[in-house]
Amino acid sequence: MTRLGVVSIAILLPAFLVGCATTRLRLPDGPGAPLPDFMPLFETAVAECARVQHLDALIRLRGRGGGTALNTRVRVRAGLSAPGSARLEGLAPFGAPVFFLVARPGEATLWLTREKRVLRDVPAADILESLVGVSLDPGALRSVLTGCLVEDPRPTTARTIGDWVVVELTGGAVAYLQRIDGEYRLTAGSRDGLAFYYSQFLGGLPREVRVISESRMDADSEPVTDLTASLSQVDTNVALPDSAFSIDIPSDVMPMTLRDLRGAGPLDAPPQTPTSSDAR
Repeated sequence: MTRLGVVSIAILLPAFLVGCATTRLRLPDGPGAPLPDFMPLFETAVAECARVQHLDALIRLRGRGGGTALNTRVRVRAGLSAPGSARLEGLAPFGAPVFFLVARPGEATLWLTREKRVLRDVPAADILESLVGVSLDPGALRSVLTGCLVEDPRPTTARTIGDWVVVELTGGAVAYLQRIDGEYRLTAGSRDGLAFYYSQFLGGLPREVRVISESRMDADSEPVTDLTASLSQVDTNVALPDSAFSIDIPSDVMPMTLRDLRGAGPLDAPPQTPTSSDAR
């Protein structure tokens, strides 16, 4: 794949995470104090996101995925439906969409429209990891973006650490709750080597999601992945037709492999144009 192709991809997905903030966020750690009667509190915290079976949103990304700065000019129109369907369209500042990613349980297709390349028969999570440095299947993506962290979150134990309520979930994920405007909300979480931070709640759902990987470029550097996704035009529980999760690929489109996609790197930002001051 050409470097020009990378720019096209950069126009891809990553409108689902925005700007690379430098603030170092820390999740509370330590034994804390056991909290036995936590279920009502937890159920209230996830009540709104647990109801979302269908999500439609416009997503703008900024930040770094897989160690590479992402293109912030592209937005992503995302349609996600339970149990595991997705339709993502990369919207460039002008012209037709630069990519389509459609997925249903057990299958996914990525079409790079400007490059006339198509990737089939690869898990959607692997495609997302190659594009933005975050491996999430459609169900996990819906849960992360709506603030539930995981599908069907099932708590096992909880403890308090300062003002936080830390809830262990089956499968190894951990939810962190804070009281906001008199109610507890799930404002952070960790799963699969990633930390998530939620903010700007509206109608009980976050409008900004930041994801930071535990892995770092080296011992003293920034995380390999530090992305923020800003959501707008959010609509919930309006089901997309089944036809939305498939796509007709033109006959002149050439196949590509996941290795081809990975070789291009995750959605690089285009090179910066030198300013007059730089020239001096």
